[in-house]
Amino acid sequence: MKYGFFDNDNREYVITRPDVPAPWTNYLGTEKFCTVISHNAGGYSFYNSPEYNRVTKFRPNGTFDRPGHYVYLRDDETGDYWSISWQPVAKSLEEASYEVRHGLSYSKFKCEYNGITAQKTLFVPKGEDAQIWDVKIKNDGDKPRTISAFSFVEFSFSHIQSDNQNHQMSLYSAGTSYNDGVIEYDLYYNTNDYEGFYYMASSFDPDSYDGQRDSFLGMYRDEANPIAVENGRCSNHVQTCYNHCGSLHKQFVIQPGEEVRFVFLLGIGKGEGQRLRAKYQDMANVDAAFAAIKGHWDERCNKFQVTSPNEGLDTMINAWTLYQAETCVVWSRFASFIEVGGRTGLGYRDTAQDAISVPHANPHMTRKRLVDLLRGQVKEGYGLHLFDPDWFDPEKADVKPSKSPTVVPTPSDEDKIHGIEDTCSDDHLWIVPTIINYIQETGEESFLDEMIPYANGGDASVYEHMKAALDFSAEYVGQTGICKGLRADWNDCLNLGGGESAMTSFLHFWALQEFIQLAKYKGQEADVQKYTEMAANLREACEKHLWDDEGGWYIRGLTKDGDKIGTAQQAEGRVHLESNTLAVLSGLASQERGEKAMDAVDENLYCEYGLHLNSPSFATPNDDIGFVTRVYQGVKENGAIFSHPNPWAWVAETKLGRGDRAMKFYDALNPFNQNDMIEKRVAEPYSYVQFIMGRDHENHGRANHPWLTGTSGWAYFAVTNFILGVQTGFDGLIVDPCIPTSWPGFEVRREWRDATYNIKVENPNSVSKGVKSITLNGETVEGAIPAQAAGSVNEVVVVLG
Repeated sequence: MKYGFFDNDNREYVITRPDVPAPWTNYLGTEKFCTVISHNAGGYSFYNSPEYNRVTKFRPNGTFDRPGHYVYLRDDETGDYWSISWQPVAKSLEEASYEVRHGLSYSKFKCEYNGITAQKTLFVPKGEDAQIWDVKIKNDGDKPRTISAFSFVEFSFSHIQSDNQNHQMSLYSAGTSYNDGVIEYDLYYNTNDYEGFYYMASSFDPDSYDGQRDSFLGMYRDEANPIAVENGRCSNHVQTCYNHCGSLHKQFVIQPGEEVRFVFLLGIGKGEGQRLRAKYQDMANVDAAFAAIKGHWDERCNKFQVTSPNEGLDTMINAWTLYQAETCVVWSRFASFIEVGGRTGLGYRDTAQDAISVPHANPHMTRKRLVDLLRGQVKEGYGLHLFDPDWFDPEKADVKPSKSPTVVPTPSDEDKIHGIEDTCSDDHLWIVPTIINYIQETGEESFLDEMIPYANGGDASVYEHMKAALDFSAEYVGQTGICKGLRADWNDCLNLGGGESAMTSFLHFWALQEFIQLAKYKGQEADVQKYTEMAANLREACEKHLWDDEGGWYIRGLTKDGDKIGTAQQAEGRVHLESNTLAVLSGLASQERGEKAMDAVDENLYCEYGLHLNSPSFATPNDDIGFVTRVYQGVKENGAIFSHPNPWAWVAETKLGRGDRAMKFYDALNPFNQNDMIEKRVAEPYSYVQFIMGRDHENHGRANHPWLTGTSGWAYFAVTNFILGVQTGFDGLIVDPCIPTSWPGFEVRREWRDATYNIKVENPNSVSKGVKSITLNGETVEGAIPAQAAGSVNEVVVVLG
């Protein structure tokens, strides 16, 4: 079943049927003010942190995505009313038609009902801590119509998300007031007039207003049938205490063929409502603000554009995968319809992997995240698995994002800095290739010498931070020389009870290879020798202890008692995705073993929706392996199609030169390819999800937890750098694709260091991999393509063979 389509010209997904089986969401905002919004206009807004600066309320995990950011319309002659978004009023789809366009940082809602066409565009203008609702109402009939419009949001009890659910006192410590067309909502106990001050404003002079939720909705009613809309007028009620909302009402007489336009404004800051109300009464300023958002994403997306024989790949890479990856970099993992702000901070491994994908599009934010991560590293070398970067920023160390330390105290050092017992064995290693990728992209080699403090004291250069990470993993190994699993590795549910992690060892090897390349480039011969020997010892240990001869694949690890996990002899958890893909991706596995390992992945883990994390699922609890054995079969880490490591398999197959297999794996997970099977997928077809139910579960194929997953960053990195093969290096731009043999070629437009490269790849001999020749502006090039002059446009032809 199909509910919508991709409009690639506008970089939009168009929902033509609003009764999709789950809310399909989008993210509005590129800086500090963010709204998570659904195709029904359900969702919530926050400032900086979804936990500590909640602006509007949301009820998670319900059968409705409510409340939200709604505009109601009422025919004042008949009393009939509806909402521009299908929900919450939900007119019959036989009577009304609805269209939703989710774009990059904006969403458009359109409704045609009873001779009225209405449209609402929601977006957050750059440079402002507010959201614009650009509303247009057109009379398509042949007689005048009297139409009333009402806004509605429900303000958060408190700026702290947990207070909305747990703290009764929140009902008695906030209030609304009305002044000059603006409803102001004040969190009374907050000491900051900016972040504790929310508002709803409009470009018109309201006819009536409501600051009290119960007055607007009415008792024993909800957002579907508010009494104010039913009566055609708000109660003009504002006060302290209880539940608060923002509703502004205006009646319009609209002539035949006439369109009226106005805006609502939702934002934060005392006095900001009046300022922005005055600014956006001029619709030219609204148009300019929207154009700036479009331009923001045009600039980012145009850094890398591909035209290939695979429409789904082009659609996702040219817009949606980059957009999702940057959403993860900017907003971390705690603001969605699943994670609704119950905690804050950055996951160490998550942030490091997200950042590897976007340095070309957003170098500023990438650099910021790298500094955040390095400040969250202790001098012993490991990373703090969940931390707030403000804790370690000298300018913000004593101030939480709420700027209200009496309400949200800064934790003690003991709470911020955990010991080995709580350390994840892989976290710190991801920063090594991410830092190197950032430097290769930007050329900012001076970053390596920048002094950044450790979380537990002492300063070190970025280069020394990287060495500390590598040295930590070399020190914490078991008797076999394999890295200890510690609290967990990438798989938080595989706890190993003090055992050893194959996955972390392969990751360590990859980080070592990347660092050795850097050390060679910088002429650090002592480091080249030290870490080359470290890598050789690690390779020997891995090949000796982690290869399963009978199965023909790499095992997942060893328990504290030395029992192997993931062998041909075991009935449960025989084959694992992470260890086999990283063994090949890292360059540790030989061609022969690599092919066998990835053949085992294909045979045991592949299905039409992607690659399972392990198979068969664990069915017998075993705490020496970890909590994964207590997760339901086919769910999340236990036998689901866990999306995040799927791209590791795409990279692995390109390392082996098998482009057809890489594309087979890519196509299986690509949400674009599930646009016509939504009754099975349920989730958005433009967003990667955390996991898809595995074959051991009755809902096999159902996608869960969209948007905030490391899959997007890795998918973008894997496709652009390895399948399409356009990589940055220390010596220039490298083009080394690995594509399906059926592709006659493809084209890429790549911006790098202020120059443009139009790359045309030709495949006359139908091969997957192997560069026969490269020309740059008609001249033959051997190896990397040197960086060209800023502002130049360069033609690159690559022939495979």
